[in-house]
Amino acid sequence: MINNPTPDLDFNDDLDWYPLNETQTELLPEHLNQAIRLTESIHLSQQRWAVYLCALGTLGFTQWLKERAPDLEIHSDAASIWQPATANLLAAACNIQVGAFKICVITASVFNDQHSIPHAVFESPDFAAHFYVLMQVQEEEQQVAISGFMNYEQYSSYQQTARLQIERDWTYTLPQSCFNSNPNALLLNLRCLNPDAIHLPASVSRETNKVVALKQKLIRLKPQLKKQYLWDLLTVNESITLFSNPDLINWVYQAAKPSLLQPIINVGSWLNNQIDTVTQELGWLLMPSPAFSEMRSFRYVQESFDPIRASLEQQGVYIPASAGGAYRDLDSPQSSVRMYAITWELNETPDNPEWILLIVLGSQPQAAIPNTLTLEVRDETQKLFEESLLDPSQGILYAQVIGSLNEQFSVIVTADDNVFEIPPFGLGLEARG
Repeated sequence: MINNPTPDLDFNDDLDWYPLNETQTELLPEHLNQAIRLTESIHLSQQRWAVYLCALGTLGFTQWLKERAPDLEIHSDAASIWQPATANLLAAACNIQVGAFKICVITASVFNDQHSIPHAVFESPDFAAHFYVLMQVQEEEQQVAISGFMNYEQYSSYQQTARLQIERDWTYTLPQSCFNSNPNALLLNLRCLNPDAIHLPASVSRETNKVVALKQKLIRLKPQLKKQYLWDLLTVNESITLFSNPDLINWVYQAAKPSLLQPIINVGSWLNNQIDTVTQELGWLLMPSPAFSEMRSFRYVQESFDPIRASLEQQGVYIPASAGGAYRDLDSPQSSVRMYAITWELNETPDNPEWILLIVLGSQPQAAIPNTLTLEVRDETQKLFEESLLDPSQGILYAQVIGSLNEQFSVIVTADDNVFEIPPFGLGLEARG
């Protein structure tokens, strides 16, 4: 929660500060409270101030339009700034609807005539707007004012002339001179202009391979998402893919959410033919040790695993009788994969005991198999294994890794265009008797 969201700034110390113009609008106490509540859902502390100001600018713009043009219908509740997952990445209020026009509200700089504007509000068809409205915010005085506006085609023309370069923080720098400072001209446009006169970028088909590759990268970067800006982790092209995919935006938001402990798949209990509640909730089913023997019970597990076991032995991988294992199904609308995880301890070096994790991807009975399959295994610092199978019907995909007793391994499975992130496997020594 932000108790005092105003930074320690003295406006009188900066000669380039611009006072509010005649469009100033008084903010109500509930406006400030609404903006503060929004910041409480923003995970990146560095992003909260920008989101706070943009929220105030959005509320002020809505208030101004209702006062000055009550005949114009405005809908701002669905604006991107009120969606925490999007606001966590983008401090701009896209998708405000005024009649048939899409409006994007941006917080103007009050210190100079250069404005840093997120490139996604122009480049992403999901966020592009007919009009971009700069709102100047004086939070201490509880006032906002329109600093200027421009339409999309004016931006496009300026971009072609000036050849704007995207800054490292995924923004463009536009001068105040690009914006029309007359708010009455904005009202005239909103009343009289045909929306079709402003051509917005057309929606593009999402390239599945780019989305899959980005999802895999984000999973690997997950520990860093809680403390770093994405522009320090991704390329500009990857940002365009991200902002065009709501599912990825939501995934990043959930990944950056502060959490107590990530669930661990406790494979140590499998060695005692047991499975803990957390692992069961994650969809795992125990393969009791008889599944590795010739007992007739558990035959449905044995019959599906036996061909895999035989194939592994042909490649020199033998599963000892002391091993424990479990499996879960990874389902998608088009195909399904059965994932086996098997573990056992190594006793060759008593002074430095280790354990083995064997991950095997196989098919489910009576289920379609994917066209391509990728298996990746990581420890806490680096990638240990990555391999793809272009025709899963022609073989099995497996990985075998060895770790110390306190080491954990994470797994990513990609089946066609579906990415499955598996929580880390650990021996769970604290749970073993």
